Amino acid sequence: MSQQNKRPPSAGGSQRPSGQQPKSQPPRKSGSPPPVRRGAAPQKSSFMVTVDRILPPFSVQRYAVIWILVMVPLALALLLLLRPSSGSNSAASQATPTTAAAALPTPTTAAVTNNQQPPAAPTPAAYTGAGFSLTGPGKYMVFETAKGRIVAKLHTEPEANVSGTIANFEKKANDKYFDGLNFHRVEDWVIQGGDPSGNGSGGGSMQAEYNMIPFKTGALGVARAGDPAVNNDSQFFIVKADADSLNGQYTNFGQVTEGMDIANKIAIGDKITSIRVEDRK
Repeated sequence: MSQQNKRPPSAGGSQRPSGQQPKSQPPRKSGSPPPVRRGAAPQKSSFMVTVDRILPPFSVQRYAVIWILVMVPLALALLLLLRPSSGSNSAASQATPTTAAAALPTPTTAAVTNNQQPPAAPTPAAYTGAGFSLTGPGKYMVFETAKGRIVAKLHTEPEANVSGTIANFEKKANDKYFDGLNFHRVEDWVIQGGDPSGNGSGGGSMQAEYNMIPFKTGALGVARAGDPAVNNDSQFFIVKADADSLNGQYTNFGQVTEGMDIANKIAIGDKITSIRVEDRK
């Protein structure tokens, strides 16, 4: 090989001898993308050009705008999550004798809402039922049910402070108000009935009366709503187990003397055949 045919290596590739024509590129197929020049910067859109002009890259203004765009949606999302629902507010504000929940006896006093204290209950009589006889003369409330008979002796002694309650239930019972109604609430510790609507939402209202007779097994009480000064005038309950947390908080106006085994068999929906109040000598 002659010396004149040798070429030194080139950083840019092989050199073309002088006078030699460049090789032609093969034609591109129709529809194929044009060749991309390697190392060329991508073309920016007019929008990005405008953004770069207003908010130069790596500037404080640009980072501030990005921070705002990220944080504002997050703050709005947190506010929506933490906002109290309207349903809970309306439920907390409802405490009327016409609602099923309000008419049920519970071992707690009315809830405090809006930093307000619950209404004060009338001062209960100090009488605890000491010396009360479960037999002998007196008024007896007789419940005839689908499962059998329940009898409760009423606290007619003046110290019991429930004369108005007894007069109300005696009149309703002997007027056949309860005939055909049902027991709408049954739990392991209580049975409740006397609601004309059959679901715990019915009945009227009457002045509540209190004493300190303990709610032992078989105690006969009156359901009420959130206001301890007002009782439901038709819904009664019988506790199937000691419920001392109700003492002085619910009206205790009688004690089962017969048929506690029947009370324990009562189920939701069982019919009250009749209720009568008898004067026994």
